[in-house]
Amino acid sequence: MAPKRALITGSPDRVQALSKMFERAGDEPVTLAQLGPGAGAIDRYIQLGVSVPARGETVVRRVHSFLNDGLLERFAAVERVLPLLADGATVLLVAGNLPAEAAAPDDQAARLLLLRVLGHAIRADLAPRRVRVRIISGERTDEQIVDFALSGAKDPLTEMPTVPDPHMSDTSYEDWRTQVLGLAQVEV
Repeated sequence: MAPKRALITGSPDRVQALSKMFERAGDEPVTLAQLGPGAGAIDRYIQLGVSVPARGETVVRRVHSFLNDGLLERFAAVERVLPLLADGATVLLVAGNLPAEAAAPDDQAARLLLLRVLGHAIRADLAPRRVRVRIISGERTDEQIVDFALSGAKDPLTEMPTVPDPHMSDTSYEDWRTQVLGLAQVEV
């Protein structure tokens, strides 16, 4: 049986350490540079957070740069990886984009909600294919991250109570994607 292929992106020092751990677990760590057309599918995608330097003279500008260069950049990274994911792949979105300095306000619950939005978007874009998406706390050790990737378990530190949405109860991700992409205008 061929080893599972694991792509890890994010903080370079942590990527290197996790790559060695996945290799010891029997996976084949790969990089985006190795993944050209016909390179084969990815079975595990682990997206780590990165430290984001604060830019700007105002708090609003610093929060904007943090969101744009950190959390929102994660959406762009996932978009590049989506076509490479195998059916049945596991995607771990590891929380941890942190403002580099305390001058920018932080709202951990809001950051987790944005990662959940990214998780839902992944499922919608890949529907009807089955891909397991998990949000993992940035407080987890490298060993724990590998365990979550191998087991597909949910992280109780990031589980949030969900309020049932009566509009989504019978709607598949494929239907939801069609509805979202069909919107002519989105209000922010």
